[in-house]
Amino acid sequence: MSAESGGLLFGIDVGGTKIGVCLGDTTGRVLASAARPTGREAEPAPTLEWVLEQLETFRRQHASGRPIAAAGAACPGPLSYAKGAFLDPPNMPRWHHFPIREFLSKRLGMAVTIMNDANASALAEWLWGAARGADTAVYLTMSTGMGAGLIVNGRLFEGPLGLAGEIGHIRLRDDGPVGFAKRGSVEGYLSGPGVVQVARAELLACEQAGESTALAEFVRDCGGLTSEHVCKAARAGDPAAGRVMQRCATELGRLLAILTDVLNPDVFVLGTIGSAHFDLWEPIARQTLDAEAISTAARHVQVRPTGLSDRSNQSALAAAWYSIRSDS
Repeated sequence: MSAESGGLLFGIDVGGTKIGVCLGDTTGRVLASAARPTGREAEPAPTLEWVLEQLETFRRQHASGRPIAAAGAACPGPLSYAKGAFLDPPNMPRWHHFPIREFLSKRLGMAVTIMNDANASALAEWLWGAARGADTAVYLTMSTGMGAGLIVNGRLFEGPLGLAGEIGHIRLRDDGPVGFAKRGSVEGYLSGPGVVQVARAELLACEQAGESTALAEFVRDCGGLTSEHVCKAARAGDPAAGRVMQRCATELGRLLAILTDVLNPDVFVLGTIGSAHFDLWEPIARQTLDAEAISTAARHVQVRPTGLSDRSNQSALAAAWYSIRSDS
């Protein structure tokens, strides 16, 4: 069945903090969706049982007799595409080596495409969002973890093992916040938990220097910090939060410059916190990108927020679409 045949798609979005499920079509339109929290201690089998229950409900209530053309799952990397299983995603220890493709395929009675969530998001942006029409594009997750999805010469590029784009593992500095079990990594600076690590260090410096900051108020009132707190405080003009954003966004710019020199892309799309707070990230990152990348390539590349109305669900639909694309 081709992607233009009118069949519906099942999409599953597996994340470190929540899992989502949806029914949609090949235009990226979401017809029904649901989500629930997961967290580090969530077990895969019972979590996926809930997913299967939701999918059956969607089939009964919203399919209206239309066939289900394909199912896909967008998952945190790293994945083994050959085995259809997780490897060792750092934020989901209970899911390590879980054979998600086999589990879902058996229960649904149909093939299920699994895809790194960054790749799925890149594909969705290229199909329906901010990278539509681009020849070469990079999507950056900037969420619980940090990875990249790559569109190269108008095609999704995953690498021979499906591990292309695992940029969270790259070390930007010899020391710094920890991500992917590596100090000073891209994930350490540019994931939500990474931003919080930088903010905690900044808060400690403020406490020792006797400087008041809204970051301390969030800890007192909310019991801890989130990247959303940091961005909110920075937007309100808090100097400490502003320094956190300056540091993290500068590292984003350094990463964009490296990727610009390697790939010469048309567009970078910032995901999740980068998109939700684009006005805080983009100007600083853009300045660093322009200063460090080859000037002609830097002038060419655009940096954009997501163009998707429902990125998580549409990314899962893109994973399903990939298995029935018209050029397969």
